[in-house]
Amino acid sequence: MELIQKFAAQRAAFETAYATDDWRPLGAFFHEDMTYEVMNMPFHCVVAGREAVLAGLRRSVERFDKLCTRTVGIGSVIRQEGDNVLVHAGIRFERPGAPPTFAKLWEIATYRQGRIARIVDIYDPGCAEDFAQWMAAWGEGLDPSYV
Repeated sequence: MELIQKFAAQRAAFETAYATDDWRPLGAFFHEDMTYEVMNMPFHCVVAGREAVLAGLRRSVERFDKLCTRTVGIGSVIRQEGDNVLVHAGIRFERPGAPPTFAKLWEIATYRQGRIARIVDIYDPGCAEDFAQWMAAWGEGLDPSYV
């Protein structure tokens, strides 16, 4: 349960960074050599290093999330297995004149000595195709990529 509480604190720090654009406090939750991976989406990537991850999060938020109305944590299920916290949840983005886009994903945070060493976001089957179609039809001016 301890890691779930740490994960919840990290998510709260992310939401504060999202609102304030001050990403520095979020860095305290990450190891310097952490990696962040996104799988099964057109913007799949691997980002290595705490500073690069923070820059990538900020980039994606500025160029996609904040240009939409975002709803996170839809139907969340969270559990801990060893040094991993696993969350399965949905996320929805909306913008005027477009239908919402919705995706479900697993987010897996691996901890080492109390801080996150790796985060992997694995989107459910079909999400990549649905998102690519949504972006082609209604995504003008949006860029969700991290790198």
